[in-house]
Amino acid sequence: MTQAWERLQAFIPTRRAGILLFAVAFAVFWIESSGWPMAKGRDTWDYLVYYLQLLDSQPPIDMLQVFRTPITPIVVGLPLDVGGIWLLELVFALLYAASILAWSATALVFGRIPALFAAGLLLVYPAYATLYHQASSDAVFATGLAVWAWLLARALHTSTAWRFAAVGAGIGVLVLIRPANQVLLPLALTPLVAGLAWRRRFTLTAVCVVAAIVPLVGWSLHNGIRYEEPTVARGGRAWVPFLIVFTGNTTISPENGPASERLGRLIESEVLSRDPHASLDVPLDAYLRNGTNYETVRLIALSDQVLGRDENYDVLFDSALEAIRENPETYARGVWETFREFLVQKPLREGVAPREQTAPEAPASSFESGGQTLPNPQATVLLAGVPYGFVWCASDYIDSCTVEDPSQVWADTAMKERYREIVARVRAWDAQLPAREGVSLAPEILNRITPRFPTPLLWLAVGVLALVIRRPRGWPTILLLWAAAFFVLVIHAASQGVAPEFALPVYPIFIVTALAALAGVRGGRGRS
Repeated sequence: MTQAWERLQAFIPTRRAGILLFAVAFAVFWIESSGWPMAKGRDTWDYLVYYLQLLDSQPPIDMLQVFRTPITPIVVGLPLDVGGIWLLELVFALLYAASILAWSATALVFGRIPALFAAGLLLVYPAYATLYHQASSDAVFATGLAVWAWLLARALHTSTAWRFAAVGAGIGVLVLIRPANQVLLPLALTPLVAGLAWRRRFTLTAVCVVAAIVPLVGWSLHNGIRYEEPTVARGGRAWVPFLIVFTGNTTISPENGPASERLGRLIESEVLSRDPHASLDVPLDAYLRNGTNYETVRLIALSDQVLGRDENYDVLFDSALEAIRENPETYARGVWETFREFLVQKPLREGVAPREQTAPEAPASSFESGGQTLPNPQATVLLAGVPYGFVWCASDYIDSCTVEDPSQVWADTAMKERYREIVARVRAWDAQLPAREGVSLAPEILNRITPRFPTPLLWLAVGVLALVIRRPRGWPTILLLWAAAFFVLVIHAASQGVAPEFALPVYPIFIVTALAALAGVRGGRGRS
């Protein structure tokens, strides 16, 4: 037994072990896909539209191109375009296998036992794998984060300029996968914690920061030249923290301050005075009490069209800050509860089957809330929101969220025709997601594992305790990985509701760091 264990430990850091792990993870993906075929994920329609408009000089859905970043649309759209649903599923299988290998390689920096158990635990955790059976940014981000974590661990273990340049460039790539990852930019200062002379630390920090900024500056120039928007991604001030304050806290009120009063006047003049709100006699307070994603995009569009794009959503951002200032406990409690839920949730996923493409019946034109009749977001296409993609859509049926007569939005004939082409293409791809029905037995078995699997909170507790007691080699890397996870979770808790897809990409951080703290090699900071 001792000899077998020694042979296994000798095998773990070899290239053959890496190839074997990749192959096993690849096989695990296809076993899971028997129950979870590749399906539509969060914002899939928007990523496909973005991809189709990449080379358009004048895209009809133009605001979408500056609200999102390019890597996810390419990863999702290109395989569908070239090889259809089967190639897309193959690409995501490769991403899954790569992520498992990268996390195990990250754990290997701390020791062979953490690498072995990290691989095993991630392979048998179905909730993480669900990310890779949905065509969305979540799997792309999860893979990018895994590779970046490995680059970070290696850079702090062997502090060379090119390794820290890779860490910085990796942060830039993560931002181009998902704009919210701009919260990770402070981690470009990582070389400051390396066990080196301070002059060397400053030099490497400069390298890391420049490497992170260069791709983002390049993309900003691209947006400035093509769309007159010299920014990585527009709209951050419109979503954070306005979305959760408007839709979750419902504390926006004209009495909160001048920005809130200005927003109230904008809503009354541009929304409530027109149908469908005018015919239902919706008052301002009822509108503000019933905020939705649909109405958030309406207000974003109004800010751009009425107040001007140069305002950069001051009225939304400032009104959210005024609401937080007037109701700090409400906001803080909501953020904390969402953050806590991220750490304790045990997400399950039902079986997958081909979806109906047309709504079985027309939705009701209105609904009741607190004694007030309000327009139903599922019943009306938000014309002002069409240039922003499908982010406002309240229906799972794409035809319910597209304009039958493009002349309602565009006067130019070429623009109208291009819109029809894009919608037809996205509709055809959407009908393929999923292309087959999953085997019901697979989700039943897989969903029995998730509730019995430790939550991130438990892994974090184990990691903190072990870190205090053992102080393993490379412990600063553990702290930095925790910081990365917390940055991601906090920005979503501060602006969004609870969704498993926001937390699952960072879940492996808690497994790897707990194992590293518990079983990693002891001694030193980890610099070779």
